[in-house]
Amino acid sequence: MNTMICPMLSALKPVDDQGRPVNRECIFEGCRFFNREQKDCNLMIGSRAMVRAAAEAAARPDPAKDLLRSSQELQGEVRQAGQASLQRIASLEGGMAEIGAAVARLASQVAAITDMQQKVADRLLEEISLLTATSAKAEQAVGALGPRVERAEEAMRAIGESHKSVMEALEARQERDQVELERRKRDEALECNNRGVALYYRGALDGALEAFRKALDLRHDYAEASNNMGLVLSKQGREKEAVAAFQRALTLDPKMAETYNNLGFLYHTTAQFEQAVQMFGRAIENATDSSVAYTNLGNTFYAMKQADKAVDAWRRAVELDPLNESARRGLRMFQQDAAAN
Repeated sequence: MNTMICPMLSALKPVDDQGRPVNRECIFEGCRFFNREQKDCNLMIGSRAMVRAAAEAAARPDPAKDLLRSSQELQGEVRQAGQASLQRIASLEGGMAEIGAAVARLASQVAAITDMQQKVADRLLEEISLLTATSAKAEQAVGALGPRVERAEEAMRAIGESHKSVMEALEARQERDQVELERRKRDEALECNNRGVALYYRGALDGALEAFRKALDLRHDYAEASNNMGLVLSKQGREKEAVAAFQRALTLDPKMAETYNNLGFLYHTTAQFEQAVQMFGRAIENATDSSVAYTNLGNTFYAMKQADKAVDAWRRAVELDPLNESARRGLRMFQQDAAAN
C-alpha cells in the first residue's frame, strides 16, 4: 500500500546529509491540518483549488486581445468591402455605358420601324382605294349577271326535268326488257324441258339429260326440270346423282308429289323400303288422289312381307282410278298367292 507524503514535509529530501531516511509521512488525523469531514489534508485541498483556479484563469480569454483582434478583422473586412464597392461601381459604369449604346441603337431601330409602318400604311391606303374601286365594278358586273343567272337556272331546271323524263323512260324500257328477257328464258327453258321429256321417252337419255341441264341453266328455280333430270339419272343407274336432283326439286317445290313418288320408286328399286314408304306417304299427303303413289306403296309393302297393308294400298289405288291395271294386277297376285297357300 502506498504511503501519502505530507504536503508540509514534501520539500525535504528523502534522506539527510548522513544518508539516513527522513520521515515525510502524513500522520492523518494526528495532524492539525487534517480535515476530518473530507478525510483529506486542508493544504492539499487548497493546493488543488489554486491549481484549478490557475488553469481556469489561463483558459479564460483576454478581453483586450479579443478587442484588438476584432478591430483588425473589421478593418480587413472594411477594406475588402471598399474594394468590392469600387469594383461594383466600375462594373455599373461599364453597364450604364452599354445600356446607353443599346438605347441609342433601339432608338434608331424604332425610328426605322416607324418609317416602315408609315410606308406600309400608305401602301395599305392605296390598296384599299383600288379594292374599293374593284368592288364597285364587281357589284356592277354581278348586277348585270343576275338576269343571266336566272335564265341559266331556268335552263338547268328544264334540262333536269328533261333528264328525269329520259331516265324514267330508260328505267321503264329497261324493266320491260328485263321482263321480256325473263319471259324468253322461261319459254326457252320450257322448250328445253319438253324436248328432254321427248328424248327420254325415245330412250335418248344423254340428249334428254343435256336438255334438262340447259333448262336449269336458263331457270335455276325450274323444279320440274330438276325432277326430270332425276328420272334420267335414275334410269342410267346413277343413284346418288338422281337422289340429289330429286332433293333439289323438292327444295324448289316442297309440295311436288310427283318428285316424292319418283324418289320413293328409286328407294324401292334399291331395296331401301323404309325410305320408299316414307316418300310414297309424302306423295300421298301432297296429292290425295295419286293412284300411282298408292300402287307403288302397295308394291313396297308387299316386298316387305306386309300383305295386309299392301292390299289396302292397292284397293285405295283402284278406288281412285278404276282403270289402274298395276293395282289390279297386285290384287290378283295376292289372291293367287292366298289360294296357293
